[in-house]
Amino acid sequence: MSTPLSLIAQGHFTSTGVARTIELPKYPHYFVVKNRSTWGTAPTAVIQSEWFDGFGNGQAITITEGGGSALTGTAIAAAGTGFTLVNLSSQTPGAAIATGTAITAATPAVVSDANDAPLGSIVRMFNTTGMLQIAGLDFTVTAITGGVDFTLGYLNAAGFAAAATNSDYRIIPAKYYSPYRRWITNITAANPAVITVSVAHNYLVGDKIVIHNSDASFGMPEIDGLQATITAVTASTITTDIDSTAFTAFAFPTSAIAAAGVTHPCVTAVGEVATKLTSSLTNGAYYGMYLDTGVVGANTNVMDWMAFSRDYTV
Repeated sequence: MSTPLSLIAQGHFTSTGVARTIELPKYPHYFVVKNRSTWGTAPTAVIQSEWFDGFGNGQAITITEGGGSALTGTAIAAAGTGFTLVNLSSQTPGAAIATGTAITAATPAVVSDANDAPLGSIVRMFNTTGMLQIAGLDFTVTAITGGVDFTLGYLNAAGFAAAATNSDYRIIPAKYYSPYRRWITNITAANPAVITVSVAHNYLVGDKIVIHNSDASFGMPEIDGLQATITAVTASTITTDIDSTAFTAFAFPTSAIAAAGVTHPCVTAVGEVATKLTSSLTNGAYYGMYLDTGVVGANTNVMDWMAFSRDYTV
């Protein structure tokens, strides 16, 4: 007995040529995107791309117009530039990706990896040979070059002694509730003290946090255990009401020190160590479809998409 598909969402967008995620109301079983701009007008252009439940990350079936009435079907292989199902309700870390070859000692740090992580995703780095001070930390991916590299946008590694000569990672599902613990990558010795975290945070102005920095190898031991009220925020920074002008400078330890074991500094909401949360608890998890560069269309192309789900009630 077959199970019919029901349309659950549809829409269109003007492509910028950059990968994007489309949020969906429920789990999809079939997804199709059509290039309205190139249909019948641009030989050798991909005019339609399809995803079916069970495809691996990066897979797609594409239809390319070859001029006249000629059409060519192509399968994009796993780990390619097709579709990837987004399920933010899942809290299981992704499989280990062990193809990275380097991380730059720069601001921001860039990871050389043919299997680039999706834009906006959270990656947990490990086996970062030569840069062990970031091993085990999570970072937001703020830029990608398809099949080449991805950027850890909130990591200032310019002061590190050397670049990493190996880098593995796992995709870490975002925890879509507020507030949450975040790892610290920098604290300014200033008034006010500004904290940079490795993953885009969800704190709000007025929230109260505690700074944990018990490991002297990171410097600024004076700030450990202090409670602060947030006075301003950006995606990756938290401005506090702490005057840290006279504090010891914050800095990552060397890779050799990290190899012996360190405790990474972090910030937590006061509600995680007391009894009251200052921000509401909201679960913003959703299903979605990530469209990589092979299926998102070229810059200015108008793309129509539809998502379908099996109706098990029929």
